[in-house]
Amino acid sequence: MPHIQPDPSLCSPDSETLGEILPPADFHDLYRLAQNDGLPYFARIDAVGDVELYLVFESVEAFSESARGDVSVEWKTYRDKLLAVIWTSSDPVEPLGFPLSFDVREERDRYMVLRLVQQPSTFLHHLALEAGQLIHIYTETFSFSAAERERVAQKVRQLLTGDGGEESSDSSADEVEEVKEAEMISVAADTLSDQTLQENGVAYLFDYAAMCRQHGDDQAQLLLMDTLNKALLVMRRHARSEVRERSFTVWVGEMPPYLSLVVTPELYDLFEVVHTSEEEANPFTRLLLALPQFVETRELKPLAIGAYPIIRAERGRPFHLELTEAFQNRLRRLFAQNWPETANPYGGDDGTDHGG
Repeated sequence: MPHIQPDPSLCSPDSETLGEILPPADFHDLYRLAQNDGLPYFARIDAVGDVELYLVFESVEAFSESARGDVSVEWKTYRDKLLAVIWTSSDPVEPLGFPLSFDVREERDRYMVLRLVQQPSTFLHHLALEAGQLIHIYTETFSFSAAERERVAQKVRQLLTGDGGEESSDSSADEVEEVKEAEMISVAADTLSDQTLQENGVAYLFDYAAMCRQHGDDQAQLLLMDTLNKALLVMRRHARSEVRERSFTVWVGEMPPYLSLVVTPELYDLFEVVHTSEEEANPFTRLLLALPQFVETRELKPLAIGAYPIIRAERGRPFHLELTEAFQNRLRRLFAQNWPETANPYGGDDGTDHGG
């Protein structure tokens, strides 16, 4: 950790300034950054050396329209910089992210990155700049898990050694503002353990035939996968680190006359059955149940219905799963071990496919 001497004269917004105009004499540095420099968002080292984050809106009304849901921070590398993207809306249709850029080769920036993830909690202050006056609208806090702290430290080490860029060197500068999602890469399904393949889960059943009649085969498949990808995105950007960190698997199978998407494990420990807001709901449940062709949910083992795993999420990152004949043979063996008297949906001993 670089040594930085904080300025003990700095003032920070607190419960007493909430809803009030910040006095320019006391908060001169905030006025300089927000008004003189025109920064809509920035990081700042406070009087005791902790790092605070600030979002500055044009008005209180603009804040009300823009900030929806709990905050989360996602770390990305772009060329030789580290980005901390502050997500203030987890809406997959209209995500709202503010990318802070850090040059970790500079001691002050490196300190801010490492302190951000190491301090017990971080304040995010929402301000409005109206008629030359800063108004303290709202303050919220968030924190990082141990795994997130280690990943950020690793990104810092990679950037310092020149091996940290995830974006191509010829990417346009506009991509920094746009903050696009990284493409999902593929891994072998055989990397999944037997325990993972035999987990219980929640199946979401759809009248896929009706979906195809209404939209056509290609558009029906796109609609279902787009909804699934939105749910994955909400999980990845969720305000709670335990949600972002959770590993899970998405399966697809048939339960005639319905198509089934299954998520294992059940995730009941993460989401309450009764919730008070959309942000607290299971993203798979919230988004998949909104499709008109949704029929019902069931609790089951996807292995029992001959389903195949198609996506695996590990530490907040989803991967496409590549299926092989050897993997199908493994599924067939696992099914036979669990239900030896039942016809095997993954095929018989001769390799003949009996369904699924």
